[in-house]
Amino acid sequence: MVYSFYYHLPNPFTLDLRCDTEDIMDCLIELYDHEQLNNLVDILAFRPKKAVFLYDKRETRYEDIHAVETACKQTLPDIRMEAVAMNTLSLDEITNTCKQVIRNNPNCYMDITGGGELSAIGAYLACRDTFTPIFKVDVVNGIFINAYGCKSMEKIFSLPTLSLDTLLLAHGAALGGTGHPKPSTDLFDPLFTFCQTIFKDLSRWKDLCFYLQTGCTSHATPYRPLSFSAPSRLSAPGGKQAAAQLPLLEKAADLGLITKFSHINNMISFEFGNESIKKYLTDYGTCLELYTYITLCKAGVYDDVRMSVKVDWNGIRPHPVEITNEIDVTFFCGIHPVFLSCKLSEPSSEALQELSVYKSYFGGRHSRCILVTLAVMNPQCSYSLWRAKEMGISVIDGTSIQKGTFLQDLERAIGNKRAAAKE
Repeated sequence: MVYSFYYHLPNPFTLDLRCDTEDIMDCLIELYDHEQLNNLVDILAFRPKKAVFLYDKRETRYEDIHAVETACKQTLPDIRMEAVAMNTLSLDEITNTCKQVIRNNPNCYMDITGGGELSAIGAYLACRDTFTPIFKVDVVNGIFINAYGCKSMEKIFSLPTLSLDTLLLAHGAALGGTGHPKPSTDLFDPLFTFCQTIFKDLSRWKDLCFYLQTGCTSHATPYRPLSFSAPSRLSAPGGKQAAAQLPLLEKAADLGLITKFSHINNMISFEFGNESIKKYLTDYGTCLELYTYITLCKAGVYDDVRMSVKVDWNGIRPHPVEITNEIDVTFFCGIHPVFLSCKLSEPSSEALQELSVYKSYFGGRHSRCILVTLAVMNPQCSYSLWRAKEMGISVIDGTSIQKGTFLQDLERAIGNKRAAAKE
């Protein structure tokens, strides 16, 4: 027996077999889990030279394992990965397969974070017989659990920082660009203040967007795309009238979002600060996304905050699919992905259903979905509020924004004790 010499050691299960943290991860053996986040976390945390996935080919597609490999190689380009099939219904086969993989990779660790209970039992039996270190990670609470031989790793373990790119790749998708450009940090304060102003009167904001859209189309200056010059009242297609909203334009000028503002003889003229500002001021629905994105970025406690993200479902797929999704705002709280949908009015059931897809497909039980709306929703009679609760979606409505408690309510929705502690 290859490992028989270990039986001469006194009380071997009290020993920490490998204490040198510099080279402990030649190989990490993983029980494949159907929640891809469980497959990613420990590989990205310990950064092994090689990872071996044990999986049941009756329940797992090889394409899904390959997607994890693609995601991991984005951070660890030199990592080598293997996949070994086994029958997860047979304890003997699980144990024997684990032993064979251990023999092929002598300096290895076994991770039983993923997989079912029987697989974990079989892996433990194999590690017991071969004196191979074995551990589990409580991903939800970020706790390292030493099953055997890994005591020194408890002190050095920390959850990795994840990104949306990695999460999408692990599910066979990829980033497909953005619907709206993200603002530069120097625009955070003026845009945030402007959003607070327009939230007080959305009808006036809607009229301004319509006026600017009409003016940019009917009075366009091709060689000066950021210039705007048009009468204060315009006729739009279909006979509708578009009127400039002077208080909002003056506020935008005061904040530096537009320059050279002039209102003379019923003519409005100014310069948009840049192309992004032009997009923000001509898109009625973007304001709540901007407000949410800027709030999260300024909080300084969340990772990989993004807005208006398009999901490219083709990703690494050989055959293109005709599906497009856009996530209004997304970020990570630790390793937990959070998806937000921003709606100016009370959302439909279809909007809630689309939001729930992100949780069920990308994040699983480790993720959170939050609906952010300017509508004030009555708990006694709001169908959307009742439906969101039924679907496990948290809701932050207009009351939160009016009271200035948006960030606190967000932390409560995701259970973010870390953010609260940093305040």
